[in-house]
Amino acid sequence: MIKKGFFVINIMIQKIKGIFNNIHLKKPLFAHSVKYAYGDQQVLKNITLGIKEGKITSIIGKSGSGKSTFLKLIAGIISNKYDGKILIFGKSRFFKKSKLGFVSQDLAFIPDLSILDNIKICGLNYGISEERAVKKAKELMKLLRLEEKLEKKPTNLSGGQKVRLHIILSLLHNPRIIVMDEPFVGLDFSNRRLLWHFIESMKKSRKSIVLTSHLLTETQEHADKLVILKDGKIFFNGNLESLKNKLKIKFIFEVRFSYLSASNLKEIKKYCDYREIDILEKYQNFMMFGIRSTKTRSALINLLEKLKLIYQEVGFREPNLDEIFLKA
Repeated sequence: MIKKGFFVINIMIQKIKGIFNNIHLKKPLFAHSVKYAYGDQQVLKNITLGIKEGKITSIIGKSGSGKSTFLKLIAGIISNKYDGKILIFGKSRFFKKSKLGFVSQDLAFIPDLSILDNIKICGLNYGISEERAVKKAKELMKLLRLEEKLEKKPTNLSGGQKVRLHIILSLLHNPRIIVMDEPFVGLDFSNRRLLWHFIESMKKSRKSIVLTSHLLTETQEHADKLVILKDGKIFFNGNLESLKNKLKIKFIFEVRFSYLSASNLKEIKKYCDYREIDILEKYQNFMMFGIRSTKTRSALINLLEKLKLIYQEVGFREPNLDEIFLKA
């Protein structure tokens, strides 16, 4: 009877595992309860995250929050022991590594070799033929407007061109998942716009893109999903409107005072704590408030007038992601 009970339980466990795998089989990328530590320092703490096909997911967070570590774990760059599961199309990342392309922060090419030689070497690393590597490289060069002769050396390229070449070499094997660690670092506005257009074109091709960036205002215009890491944990997972609701910031109210004494500042802080108004920034006589409604703004103005403060209203508007992130 006991053996029969164990047999039934075992069948149920296998069914649950099967359901779990089937649910996430169609997801390009799924991380479940991922934990990772550098020595005694716990960097990632129970991260569970699913990435959908044809979507752009932006992982943001302050320095040291675990963003780059998480991306490197996904890509297999970090191969040390970790807890949890990382599945690529329902399988271990090691069996589906060819489905993923990783664009690192550091440029990965041999500067003294020609562009063509770099393409051939990277193609070999991915296990694809020279013909296929060159064909794909030319296709990507056209999309990224890198109109240079293949005989040219990377040392003779501009900074933006080097970044584009680095991206091209990282995607020669035509991966279905593209992971990009701070791809916009050091790029001017024109090059950033070009890269965003490229990322959008990859999305239209049903590629799944996961990236990190400190350019939050630009990110909010393109990302389908925002994931905020805080102290190694997922603080938020959703869209911008959901983040506004979570943090209870619907508007930004900016004020510059002619003079602001310590006692008046203390009164303002006390009032903000009582009314759940966020002071997002304070610099000299400038203050930025995160508020819930126009009524809250009116109430705050009443306080300023009651304190007989001379001030100028700098702005009242909806917040962008940079400003919301001040509270996150």
